[in-house]
Amino acid sequence: MIRLSLSAVAVLLLVSSTSRAADPLDCIPGSAQAIIVSDNPRKLAEAVTGLEAFKNAQKLPQYAAIYDSTTARRAFQILALFEKELGAKWPELLDQLGGNGVAIGLQFGTDPAPTILVLQGKDEKQVAKAVDLATKVIDEELARQGSKDRVQWSDIAGHKVAKFGDTHLARVGATVLVSNNETMLKAAVILAATQGDKPVLHKARKDAFKSLPKDPLAWLWIDFASVKQSQSAKDFFDATRKDFLQTLVVGGTIDCLRRADYVAAGLYKEPTGFRLSLRIPAGRSEFPPEFQLHVPPKGEPGALPLLEPPGTIYSQSFHLDIGYMWKHRDKLLNDEIRGGLEQADKELAKVLPAGVKLGDLLEMWGPYHRVVVANHDKMPYKKEPGQRFPAFGYVASMRDAKFAKSLAPTLRAAGVLASFQLGLKLTEHKHEGIDIVAYRFPEDKELADDPDGIRFNFEPCFATVGDYFVVASTVELCKKLITELKRVEKEPAHKAVIRGKFFARGGAELLAALPEPLITDAILSRGIGLDEARKEVAALVSWIKSLGAVGVELDIAEKEYKLDLVWELAK
Repeated sequence: MIRLSLSAVAVLLLVSSTSRAADPLDCIPGSAQAIIVSDNPRKLAEAVTGLEAFKNAQKLPQYAAIYDSTTARRAFQILALFEKELGAKWPELLDQLGGNGVAIGLQFGTDPAPTILVLQGKDEKQVAKAVDLATKVIDEELARQGSKDRVQWSDIAGHKVAKFGDTHLARVGATVLVSNNETMLKAAVILAATQGDKPVLHKARKDAFKSLPKDPLAWLWIDFASVKQSQSAKDFFDATRKDFLQTLVVGGTIDCLRRADYVAAGLYKEPTGFRLSLRIPAGRSEFPPEFQLHVPPKGEPGALPLLEPPGTIYSQSFHLDIGYMWKHRDKLLNDEIRGGLEQADKELAKVLPAGVKLGDLLEMWGPYHRVVVANHDKMPYKKEPGQRFPAFGYVASMRDAKFAKSLAPTLRAAGVLASFQLGLKLTEHKHEGIDIVAYRFPEDKELADDPDGIRFNFEPCFATVGDYFVVASTVELCKKLITELKRVEKEPAHKAVIRGKFFARGGAELLAALPEPLITDAILSRGIGLDEARKEVAALVSWIKSLGAVGVELDIAEKEYKLDLVWELAK
């Protein structure tokens, strides 16, 4: 008796299931380096149009302006014509004309990029009627516009091909092929004509099946092995290895791409919203030693819990070991940057506490960082700034308590120097037992360099909370961060090395506080009155609040790079 592994059985089952119905990927020429697929386009369309946020968007006055445009009205007229002539509404038509899958293939390197669209229908008669109707409508539309380019017909391998402008359209049975490149279309027509002879999984589907979660609404595959052969890609990877800033910010991502043969991404519907998952088959196991600054040692957490005080617009938590960078500066930094830092090390030694150097601070600086951008509950000054900015704060972990003890005197000294130039006044506060040191700008002193009073957004401050050092643009936010740090103290860390979240409610509150640009645009673009414009902006703000939050999670595992964008709809 022959025994098969579970993975082999799974692949055989997938092959057998795809062989029962035509696969649009069978019609994609091998020259395509990127492929986008929806195996069930009706399910994808209904997932989007069924959203409450989508339905509510159509009630916005701003949407009405788009809906009433000439282009939109013409598009709806054509859709109504197709529904009437083909005897079905659009969801059913989508099933009939593309129910066995829709795929787009692209080839990089030229402009425009050769592109092929494949619609694999379920009803050949309906597909034939739809193609005839489409070419007729296109020809009439070109005539209406007075264009000299009309639909022209030719033949490829016994199949009729329509050409209008730079677009080519062909039908092979229940398969519709559309391309901007005649050579690519010819290859696709031949593949479509022999489609049933080779029920073998396309490489893109094999890779996606192996890397992505099951049942995506749509998915993407990029043949990165071929992309890396281009001179521009080679130059990019060579340049990034020499660029310190890129190494520091996205070095891990670039290194995983450098070693990957493909990139896959999938869009998913979840009970709470949508998820976009990207996977690269390369991870931290083959990182160069100097790239370990992006990931924690085995057994240690990736990112600490997000801080989400009231009014948060954006929150981020990430791992980046600055101390590791300093220790390995000979490998990570070029001569110019390394020399600059070492010179700064000598200069700062003059103002830092006795015996402490910049290198010491960097090594005591912990690998966990958190950033928060939030709305003000109350502006820090009675005097309003000419332009408002949200508050922002930064929380650093500390390897050694000496980090705060060494940095605090330096910040105080900097505050003293700034007080001579800007008139800053030192203030001290206490919140939940934590001391906060802050600096305020005088409201009765003009600054030539700041005629609009931008400085009145800021009340720079810092505090030490256990093993964390907190810096914030306002005392109000600093207090909130202190409370948040205590709230999440016992929450588990996350395996992802980067986490972030944008809160639609916070963004809407920021927009509500600064509505003037939108009000002005509404008045000028649509010629409405001030009261109506204000109502439109209020409706938009209310709609944005309903969008929930969008989060990002990046996990660089041993063998795989995982990036997920998660849209959590408001409850």
